[in-house]
Amino acid sequence: MNLISICKSARECSKEIGSLSNLKRNQILKDISENLNSQESLILRANKKDLANNTRLPIEIRERLILNPKKLRNIITSINNIRKLNDPLLSNEEFTRNDGLVIKKQPVPIGVIAAIYESRPNVTIDIACLSIKSGNVAILRGGKESLNTNLSLTKIIKEALKKNNVSSNCIQYLKDPNRKYINEMLGMNEYIDLVIPRGGKELVNNVSRNAKMRAIFGGIGVSHLFIDEKIDEDSLLPILENAKTQAPSVCNALDTILLHEKQQNKLLPIIINHFIGLGIEIRIQPKLFQKAKKINPSKLIKKASEKDWGQEYLNLIVSLKTVPSIESAIKHIDRHSYGHTDGIISNIIKNQKIFTEKVNSSAVTVNASTRFNDGGELGLGAEIAVSTTKVSPRGPLGLNEITSYKWIIVGKGHIRS
Repeated sequence: MNLISICKSARECSKEIGSLSNLKRNQILKDISENLNSQESLILRANKKDLANNTRLPIEIRERLILNPKKLRNIITSINNIRKLNDPLLSNEEFTRNDGLVIKKQPVPIGVIAAIYESRPNVTIDIACLSIKSGNVAILRGGKESLNTNLSLTKIIKEALKKNNVSSNCIQYLKDPNRKYINEMLGMNEYIDLVIPRGGKELVNNVSRNAKMRAIFGGIGVSHLFIDEKIDEDSLLPILENAKTQAPSVCNALDTILLHEKQQNKLLPIIINHFIGLGIEIRIQPKLFQKAKKINPSKLIKKASEKDWGQEYLNLIVSLKTVPSIESAIKHIDRHSYGHTDGIISNIIKNQKIFTEKVNSSAVTVNASTRFNDGGELGLGAEIAVSTTKVSPRGPLGLNEITSYKWIIVGKGHIRS
């Protein structure tokens, strides 16, 4: 694999896709969605091959890898939602000065985006389609465990580009799983404008140390829900269950429950019995361990260690502790959260305001599941990643977050005095 050639060809075609009309970009996306539908059996066959080749994957990685007809329909729906979004390259910011000089703020594509991610095939489609819609070029590097699935998806994307007389180099996939190519790519700032790592701490730290181009970080969760002293009890278990079980292997799944001490006697038995019934392992604060065992003697109840606070489980495991106040809950979150998604369940308006003001995560939920911190759920169509940095862009990165801008100044012989 000639990485320099791949990156160079990506740079060369960046102006081509950036100058396409919104109509043309949408047509490419339409063709991709139709081909995904018509080639479903081929895609699922490739996915089964990946699953057969990787039988010892951790359960959270395997869950992310699996494709089925329902997941494929969701991917197609996501593409169609992206198509319906406004053109991110259409400018609506323009003004004319008193002297007649016209100032226009023109959105432009970033250029070449490199994405490094793990086993989720939907990420291949999300990043490619958001890049096409925003006029960007993408270089994709997925995990080796999903190689066959990603190659089948990339083939469909390239066919749609060719059908519309657009260079297939606008979306490229690094086939060789050798990790040496990641570090080589991180040094190619001559060709790559932005790199986005979507993975664990090791990947994020590697990109942070070695990337010579701009990098946007995300992917590490550790999501908390604080249960306040006054709540709507009817909505409690549905929120907790959805946050933990709807997709337990993703970054916005619930990891830690912080229960107000005043709710301990009433709600602890309800939460423990419900979660045990769902097959969820509960790692509970040591001082509550004996009480929890009296509530339910299940082997799924285990004593938490210090490592459990700040642990992203990506599985059917949750940690639980009590806190004496909202201030203590916020202090715990400040110490252990990675700034992805944290929430409060409360009927106290004052506390809702305190929590949303003081918890500085990319998304803060109030009486809602943590699972809503997602590009599709927030009206962005899809996302390239969820940025957990405190500077912009932050949260789910949709179309507008992967464009930049330039100033266009139009005069009639104007000179500055």
